[in-house]
Amino acid sequence: MIVMNSTRRPPSLETLAARYLNERRGKAAWRGAPPAGRAAAKILKPLAAKFGPGTDRIAEHWSDIVGQRLAGWSSPDAIRSGTLYIIAKGPAGALIEADAPRILERLATFAGKSAPSRLRVKQGNPRQIDAISHRSVNREVKKHMSEGVEIDPDARLSSALDRFERANKRRERGE
Repeated sequence: MIVMNSTRRPPSLETLAARYLNERRGKAAWRGAPPAGRAAAKILKPLAAKFGPGTDRIAEHWSDIVGQRLAGWSSPDAIRSGTLYIIAKGPAGALIEADAPRILERLATFAGKSAPSRLRVKQGNPRQIDAISHRSVNREVKKHMSEGVEIDPDARLSSALDRFERANKRRERGE
């Protein structure tokens, strides 16, 4: 038998450095928490299928359900034990009650088998979703229009103090 004396070459500096780094490599970066909306959707989707849409979802499509004219005078308020409570302005309540079968049919089309089966109309001031968002957009537009227009240092200081005061009032109201 022939035995060869093989002399190993010592590893290179790059090989030693790579081996050292692989042995002492840090942990992989943590991706962070998944979005809360994804977890909420997994819970709310089966509940929405079982119990039907909420009043916010119905309010988004209210003009499609009752028509543009009645949507301006009314809004959904609550759903309790199969009854949709609607707030209507003035005599619009009578129009909604007269149109109840058609509204219930459209609700059933929109919400499926879990749709409310009765309507109850209350007289009052309906909440208008579009008007609320429109007001906040107007406030933002006015704020941005007034910024940076002043040239006089005193006017700029006054404008900055006014913006600061408005921001504090919004913070106190919880906006």
